[in-house]
Order: sequence, then structure tokens, then C-alpha cells
Amino acid sequence: MTVFGKALLASYKVSYGIASCKKPHTIGEELNLPAATKIVETMFGDNFSKRLESIPLSNDTVARRIGDIAEDVQHQLLGKLRDKLFSIQPGEAKDSNKGARLIAYVRFCDGISVVEELLFCKHIELKATSLSLFAILDDYIIEANTEWRNCNGIYTDGSRSMSGRFESIQALVKQKSALYIWTHCKIHTEALASKEMSPGLNIVRL
Repeated sequence: MTVFGKALLASYKVSYGIASCKKPHTIGEELNLPAATKIVETMFGDNFSKRLESIPLSNDTVARRIGDIAEDVQHQLLGKLRDKLFSIQPGEAKDSNKGARLIAYVRFCDGISVVEELLFCKHIELKATSLSLFAILDDYIIEANTEWRNCNGIYTDGSRSMSGRFESIQALVKQKSALYIWTHCKIHTEALASKEMSPGLNIVRL
């Protein structure tokens, strides 16, 4: 591999680490690269440390790298999901700017393994009604080139837009996939995420 190829690969690896640790994109250029340069210079000398200067880690570069990685991960996930039976769990959330988001997780069998992954996180531009939420979900299923008939399960919380009898996501999904099984999530996600749990809840979580 050429020096340019190694620098490009290093840029992607560092960007992946920044995204995994949820750090600002500027940390690559402001801390990671200078720190790595000092370490290599101290351990191996100037000749080796100068090679690190070719690693692109600017704010915009890191943002592009993370976007590329996310797109590749999504492409791999949809490739595995296509033509497989799957279940989904949609839910509403707020981002750091108080914006409304629709998050959906997917679960399916890949060989002998059960896979559970984040399917998407979409901005809710309109009012969070059952119709607008289902439209986001339906558009994604179409874009992903998969079929509603392969959806054999949906998990929702107790909100009216999610689990109402008539105009709700679970009712709208039923029109697309009549054989799916609906599961009502009785324990709120905040309870499962709490650090202190009673022994009873720990048993349920397992």
C-alpha cells in the first residue's frame, strides 16, 4: 500500500473512532494528530513522525469520512435485510436541539445469528401524527427495496400514534402486512437504560 493509501485508511480509522466516542469532529486535527505525532516522534524519531502529517483530519474531512462510513454500514445492512423476514421497533426521540426524530430498530436472522441494528433516524418535519410517522417508515421501506410482506413483527410503546386501534402505526402496518405480530412494549426505554434497577427488572431485561 502506498503512503497515500495508508494515510487515507488512517483517516477513516480515526474518524470512525471519533464517531464511536461521540467527540467533535475538530478533535482529530486539534488533539489526535498532534498527540500521535508527538508519540511517534518521541518513540521512533522525526523521520517517522513526519509521515503522519499527510493524514487528512480536518473538521470537514472527518465529517465526510463519517458520512462515507455510515453510508457503507447502511448499504451492508440493507443487503443483509433484503428478502429476509424482519421485525421493527419505531419510536420517537428528541435530539440535542430539541428536534423530533423517528428512530427505528430492525431485527432479523442472518444465518444462525439474530441481528439487531439501528435501521434509521429520520427528522420529523411535520406534526408527529401516526400518518406522518408511518409515511417516513413506508418511504424508507420502499427506498430500501424491501417488502412490507416480510415484516412479521412490530414493537411499539403505548402512545396513541404508535399503538392506537384505528389510525396508528401498528394499524397502518397491518394494512401492508396482515400476518405481522404486534408487541406492546410495557417497560419504557428510560427504565431499561437506568443504572439502578430492581432485581425484578433485571430479570425481565435478561
